[in-house]
Amino acid sequence: MRKNVRLSSLILTILIIFLAIQVIVDVKITSKNGSKVMSLNRAAEYIINRYDPRIGLVSESEDTGSNVPDSTPCYRTFWIYSDNLWAAKALEPYNYFIAKNISRTISPYIKNFGKPNLFEIVFGEKITRIRYDKENICVNYFLFDGINYTIWIDRHQKDDGGIFYDAIEYADLCLYLALNEYLYGNKENATRLLKIVDSMWNGYGFFDKAAKEKSLYQNYKLGLYLFTVKALEYNSTIYDQVERVAWSYQKENGGIATHSYLNGTICGTANVETTSIILLAYNDELISRFRKPNLDQIQSITALTILLVFLIAFSHYFKSILKYSVRK
Repeated sequence: MRKNVRLSSLILTILIIFLAIQVIVDVKITSKNGSKVMSLNRAAEYIINRYDPRIGLVSESEDTGSNVPDSTPCYRTFWIYSDNLWAAKALEPYNYFIAKNISRTISPYIKNFGKPNLFEIVFGEKITRIRYDKENICVNYFLFDGINYTIWIDRHQKDDGGIFYDAIEYADLCLYLALNEYLYGNKENATRLLKIVDSMWNGYGFFDKAAKEKSLYQNYKLGLYLFTVKALEYNSTIYDQVERVAWSYQKENGGIATHSYLNGTICGTANVETTSIILLAYNDELISRFRKPNLDQIQSITALTILLVFLIAFSHYFKSILKYSVRK
């Protein structure tokens, strides 16, 4: 009986050592990714700092200029989508309270004005294969101490604008369509679209039709690319470059610069849209919506289950032996 107890103790010791080694490995991995974690936290903090509890939304950016017809400055402009739609999900791992408040605020607007038919694709929701131009609609406004705050939507439904017959000349539209084709089961076409985007990369940004016309890169396309590559498990040869450049555009306040010049230097302020999609590119739960469990994953889960059952059974067996030894 003493031999059995010694053998059981030896096995238990080996298991404890094995688990300890795993913990050490995990700590090392976390340590290596420490700088990335810090960058992600700073990005989340930027979005949190744009939150206005009186309205329940985050404003577009800290910019004092305007992107809307009524000339409301960006720091008092609130977009239901894409900004707050993406920000609500992006903030969940960092500030669940604010994330849920944003979700509650945008819900009635989406119910009344419909989905954008574009930005929801990152949540695994299908959109139309035809790409429609946008219509920016002011859906609400507030006055605080005589100062106006406006709420807008960036909608791409059938009657909101013309059709993008040249969609494949825009990196972002190619990425939205790639995600959509993947959801429709057309992986071959999704891969073709990603390869088109790869061909637009020049080391600083995606030199697509918009960049050529404005001589500026739109940096949210970097985050959208990172997200799409992960979601579709695409074998990208430029992923590391895109990731490095994307984070090089992070400003001191934690936000990711909205634009950059063609030489790769930052242009202007950060904004919520760009920062949110960068964060979503690291949201494993969201990315998993595009994936079906494969055989390896099923086998891993099965193996883990068997191991847990064995450990529980062994624990009960070891306890019974100890009780018997004590009685002896």
